[in-house]
Amino acid sequence: MTVPSIEVFPVGNGDMTLITTANGKTILIDCYRKAGSSYDYLQDRLIDHLNTDDKGRPYVDVFVLTHPDKDHITGFNTMFHNGHPDNWSDSSTKIRINEIWSSPRVFRRASAKGTSGNNTLCDDAVKFNKEVKRRVKLYRDGGFIGDAGNRVIILSSDEDGKTDDIQPIVADLYTSFAHISGLDDSTLNAFLLAPADKQEVAEDEEELTKNNSSAIIRFDLENTVYDEDLYCNVTNTQSFLVGGDAEVKCWEVLHDKLESTGQLNELAYDVLLAPHHCSWRSLSDDSESKCADPQLNQSAHSALSFANQNALILCSSQEFGQTTPPSKLARTEYEKILKDNKGGKFLAVAEQGEDDHGNPNSLIITFTKDKPVKTTKAETRDFSKVENPAAVKKDGKRTYA
Repeated sequence: MTVPSIEVFPVGNGDMTLITTANGKTILIDCYRKAGSSYDYLQDRLIDHLNTDDKGRPYVDVFVLTHPDKDHITGFNTMFHNGHPDNWSDSSTKIRINEIWSSPRVFRRASAKGTSGNNTLCDDAVKFNKEVKRRVKLYRDGGFIGDAGNRVIILSSDEDGKTDDIQPIVADLYTSFAHISGLDDSTLNAFLLAPADKQEVAEDEEELTKNNSSAIIRFDLENTVYDEDLYCNVTNTQSFLVGGDAEVKCWEVLHDKLESTGQLNELAYDVLLAPHHCSWRSLSDDSESKCADPQLNQSAHSALSFANQNALILCSSQEFGQTTPPSKLARTEYEKILKDNKGGKFLAVAEQGEDDHGNPNSLIITFTKDKPVKTTKAETRDFSKVENPAAVKKDGKRTYA
């Protein structure tokens, strides 16, 4: 067993976050790798934290796309193998994705190329969508979830009934769904909170954007440690809440929906990745720049306020300055939330300094017995070079319990 961790990569106003579970499984949430050799360090850093197969090729157990904006999917075709795993070259340095988690709703709220809409898909998003459709077709043809490299979980039913015939691989809103995947990791739970129905997040079809279709997921990470006071192993669970670029209406709808069903506890977190790169518009209906006295949306603010004691709020963005996001006003509100929870901290990726090669550092969080803590790469395990004690040989390959 290893110490569960979260690594938020330094990608400016973008998102790329790697979760590693106690069983050494890896879940990558979004990716943002700009073109050019100057960004090779991001790809190398990611691969350095992934497991490899018996031929030394890297793979990620799950890739989660919150929504297909450029700053959440750029680099997909550069870094990842697309197509059937049988076509994955023995000498390939591209990363195989064992399983994809994605929602068709985020693609149905995009505009087709050549139209006047402002939600067109970038090339990487088109390639990603094609890969998801390939995997869904395999499920339809075979009726089972498939092998690593072919698996897919659909985050919420499609709104036009197109997922009615594939319900076993569809995750329902407001439920835990990790058990339906092929991940097979008892130390991880995933709870789906969005995307909501389009009727709930926009009054007009033209108002729909990929942002207000973002998937919102709470990841519960289990960790077993030895308690010196009790002289035994103790298992605890800590939660990581991720919401892509979900805007204020998403959080308002989510809060009011869970309040009506008595499920507000599902919003509790130990670590929150501040939505939309710490944007004010995730907390307020008012424009920060155009309104003299912008007010909080109380439901949205409350949805993001369920911080546990010692909670951390992380910000993946460019440096705080004159342009937004990130918003200094939003940061102040998040810091107020943490002030009510003794020991809580707000941590920005852009404020983590540089490594020995002059590249910006990632922000790495590990989970101790009772709280999440900021750590450094030197203190984390290199999963591509350390044999997981839970690993077993199966059909000549190393798999994980």
